[in-house]
Amino acid sequence: MVTDGGQDFGIDAIAFSAGAPRIWLIQTKWSDRAAANFGELDVIAMADGLRMIDRREFGRFNSKVQPLANQIKTIVDDVQARIVLTIGLMRQAPLHSNVLLRLTQLRDEFNAHGQYLDFEVLYVNDIWDIVRRTAQPEPIKLSFEMDRWLELSTPMRAANGVTTAATVASWYEANGDQLFRKNIRESLGVTQVNADIARSLTEEPYEFWYRNNGVTILCDSLELTPKSRSSPYGTAKIEATNVSIVNGAQTVAAIAAAVQDGADAVRDALVGVRIIASTDEATSSQITKATNTQNHIERRDFVALDEMQLAIREEFSLTLGLTYTVRRSEFEPSPESGCTVREAAIALSCAHADPRLIQRVRNNEDLLWEEGSQGAYARIFGERPPAIQIWRSVQLLRRVRDSLHAMQSELDGRAAAVAEQGSLIVAHIVFQEIGRDGVDDPDFGWEAVLDRIPDLVGKSVRWLVTQIDNQFGQSSFIGPTLASADRIRPLVRAVLSGLESGASVPDLRPDYLPVPRQRATRRRNSVHVLVDAGRIKEGSRLTFRAASEPERQALAKWLAEDGRRGAATWVNSRSRPLVWAADGKRYTPSGLVMRMYALAEWTGAPVAVQGPRRWLLGKEGSLVSLARTVLREMEDDEEGVE
Repeated sequence: MVTDGGQDFGIDAIAFSAGAPRIWLIQTKWSDRAAANFGELDVIAMADGLRMIDRREFGRFNSKVQPLANQIKTIVDDVQARIVLTIGLMRQAPLHSNVLLRLTQLRDEFNAHGQYLDFEVLYVNDIWDIVRRTAQPEPIKLSFEMDRWLELSTPMRAANGVTTAATVASWYEANGDQLFRKNIRESLGVTQVNADIARSLTEEPYEFWYRNNGVTILCDSLELTPKSRSSPYGTAKIEATNVSIVNGAQTVAAIAAAVQDGADAVRDALVGVRIIASTDEATSSQITKATNTQNHIERRDFVALDEMQLAIREEFSLTLGLTYTVRRSEFEPSPESGCTVREAAIALSCAHADPRLIQRVRNNEDLLWEEGSQGAYARIFGERPPAIQIWRSVQLLRRVRDSLHAMQSELDGRAAAVAEQGSLIVAHIVFQEIGRDGVDDPDFGWEAVLDRIPDLVGKSVRWLVTQIDNQFGQSSFIGPTLASADRIRPLVRAVLSGLESGASVPDLRPDYLPVPRQRATRRRNSVHVLVDAGRIKEGSRLTFRAASEPERQALAKWLAEDGRRGAATWVNSRSRPLVWAADGKRYTPSGLVMRMYALAEWTGAPVAVQGPRRWLLGKEGSLVSLARTVLREMEDDEEGVE
């Protein structure tokens, strides 16, 4: 989307990835002489735009950016989000070192506690290469060795076997995401799935083939040549043209990352490869779709095998009369009738004393189900919590979220961004302030605790915003700050100390509060204005006039069939002032136009219409123009009164 113009804050265009939470903020500079200038002030402008996106201050951007606000927020709020500042320059000479230093400092500041931001500078030759490759990408050819292979010739030529991780990595190194051009999605960058694949390959390379589904490749032509006639299924040379990996993009990207720094055992690990030759586009599309629509298994799914979760579900039913669902395939219970294991796990993470646990979960919810002594699952479910404690924790988390939602209209800028992005951090603070007293006691009055939540949430947000500014500065990035384990601990400690001290809750800066907006004056109804002023004489004849060319073409023949269809008589009534000549019934101006659309059987008619624009009083104009004249005369009279 091109966003160039006033108030673009250095962002001339914005691009989104179709298959991953990636966003490119683009600034371009043109020069007929290939000497476009890009200086430190341009970097500062982009930094301002980036900070406003981080603070969700979209109202300051121009009208081209504002419609994209929800899409930008959705991507940036994703824990796997990646932002790239792209500078496209019509120049050949490299940027000055001071400008590159500014860009590097901005990237490092934003990435102080995680890899979220990067930048790229594209010079004229780079831009030309992109245009050329996009216009006519070169077909990819692969030549590699496959072991333990099986060959099929009907209905399509295909081969199935194994190759080494080093071989697969070389494909990605040479071709990048072009390998996946026929895939439903490209590699998604750094994701938990990729991290798990890479870890499996690095830690247990000899078992990788058993734990990974491998790679499926489509190609135009396939040649398989055994290296030994005496051992036909040992090793074969594969040569394929116009190759595209249609399933296994994450596997290939993860293998490439692991092999880069891996030992020989990693490079020699076996990877399953299936390669199919097909020049029929329909068949290729069916194969691509089929290989990408198998049921996805998440870490949470393995929780359904844990006997402890089944015991919790039984206790929920027997002691509380509530539903506790464990499997993703089960219907989620309504809020008053129970909860899911996911909601329970998040609530218990918020209740845990260590804020780094909820910080990890905030960054990647899949870590809720990580096992091992330091895994989140063991820390929150290790000693099975009673059902009543789980349920009350869920209730408290829900009340916190409701309170945050209710106060959104009271916040703006950085404060609104903290409340929106830091909901789980705020919940953790509230859990710690409430304490554990009575959470597992059936006789304890838990409703009284829940009634305290809205006030406590408001205080926690104000303390949290203030402490972020005090500890890390008012220009610090909200997202990376709340994603940092190093920053969360001192922030939470400071907020809890402030709450426990009994000191006055700090006031938020004026620019963190919404500016009171003057309520827009509601446009007066044209019919009401005309009737109240007695502007049109009772019985006056009105005629219909189409307001657009499509409307005129749709109604012209139908109106010509009966002259009465385009005529009406005025009645001084605020409710239904038009008597239609065609049937003698009374209508509102808009209601009559919609009735005419229906009788004329106009299939392209709009669902709403401004009828007073279409009914004219002779040469005096439409009902809308007459009403405006009346209002102007009334304003002139008021200004003349002394």
